[in-house]
Order: sequence, then C-alpha cells, then structure tokens
Amino acid sequence: MKQWVVVTGGGSGIGRMLVQKYSQTHHVLTCGRRLAALETTKAGAMDPSKVTVVEADIAKADDRQKFTRVILEEENSQVYLLVQNAAIGDPAQNIASMDPTHLEYAFQVNVVAPLALVQLLLPALQRARQHTAKSGRVLHLGTSVAHTPQPGTLTYGVTKLAFYRLYQQLNVEGIVCGSLSPGLVDTEGVRDHVDKARACGLPHVEFFDRALAPENDNHSVTTDPNQLFEFIQELMQMDDATFSSKEWRFREWRSKVGKSKTATSAVYSS
Repeated sequence: MKQWVVVTGGGSGIGRMLVQKYSQTHHVLTCGRRLAALETTKAGAMDPSKVTVVEADIAKADDRQKFTRVILEEENSQVYLLVQNAAIGDPAQNIASMDPTHLEYAFQVNVVAPLALVQLLLPALQRARQHTAKSGRVLHLGTSVAHTPQPGTLTYGVTKLAFYRLYQQLNVEGIVCGSLSPGLVDTEGVRDHVDKARACGLPHVEFFDRALAPENDNHSVTTDPNQLFEFIQELMQMDDATFSSKEWRFREWRSKVGKSKTATSAVYSS
C-alpha cells in the first residue's frame, strides 16, 4: 500500500526540493505548468522511480482531476502529506495599475485550488490518518506579506491572507492543517518577482537586493532549503494540536536552533 506526499508547484524552488527529498521515503506526486521543469525535478530526486509528475494548471478543475487521478484511481490510496506550495501574484505599482483578471486567476491558484485539492484527496488523507499516526495532514506555505500590507503587493498579499484563512477553516472542520512561513528562499519565482517589482519601481526591491547579494550566500538572511526541510520534518513529528496551532516561522526556528547549538558548543568547549 502506497503512502503519497503530494506537492503542488514542484517544477522549481521549494516544491522541487520537497519532491526530491521526500522521494527517499515516500511516493511523491507533483504538478506544474512546465513539463520540462517537472522532469528536471524528477531526474534530480533521491529516488526518481517514486516520483510522478503531471503537467497541470491547478486553477482549472479538469487539470486538478488529471493531477490527482493516479491517487484517486488507486485502491486504498493514502496521502501522508499534501503540501500546498504553488502560488502566484505579480506586483503592481498601485491599485490603478493592478490587473483584476490576474487577481481573479491568483484567487483560483492560491485559494480555490487548495480547497478543491483537499476535497479531492480527503478520502486518501483520512485513510492515512487511520493507518499511521501524525499523517493525513495538509501543510500550507504562507508568507508574512499576507499580514503586513506593502505597496504593490495587493494580489499576492490579499490572496495569501485568504489562503491563511483557509488554513484556519480546515482545522475548524477537522482537517489537520499546518501553516509555515518559510522566509526568503532564493528561487526562480523570487527572482522573477524582483524583476517585475523593479520594473514597477517598488520600494521593497531594495530589501531583496540586499538579501540576495552574493555576500549573503551563507543563508544568514535567506532560507537554506536543507534547513527548511529539516524544520518541516520537525513539524511533522508534532502532535496534531501543536502542528496546527499557529503559522510557524522558519526564521524564529532558525534563531532558536542557532542558540541551542551555540549553547551546546559552549558546554563541550568548557
């Protein structure tokens, strides 16, 4: 009997890292709009034979059905973890320049699709919970932008705040869902956002330029993907109530771990 990890947006960035690492222990199903990028993810996986990729736009109901078909058609399938990673939201100079059509599409990707995927995979999530402790869970990848409005971030910020509200609603309705703000990960998507924000003349570009500067390659400002995976594994070992209790922040965890390692080093060096 297979236990699946399902990751949306597995063609790059955090999604790619999760697919590649989870393939060591689980069968992994992932999707994206670019098949070539998905195939690159699969080729770099720790066990490519366990990775299934599906070219799909999760904003579309038919593509969501296509994406989940391998699990839905498998008898007694189980989903250990559903990671809601895929998200979009182009910056705009102001409300006047914001494209309402893009906002509508962002709601489809960032809010409607995550809800619909939970609905489709709910039986498999429930079967996993009956079979294995601390499984059958959903993990939302959130962002501080949802809670701190900034110029030019209307589309991404508003839709991700709705995504955060969905995380709360799922827990109210008995679906164990966690939320994680991963911090700034140097990904293709982040670089694309910076280019678009720069073209709009947005002030937060200065922060990105400082954070992504070559001298910060030690991840003192950005998030180390390997450490992020370590944190996710730690979250998955928590009991349900703790796992779903708040939006966990990678930066806070890294600070705590760093202090703990410093204290341990002091003990051994004394």
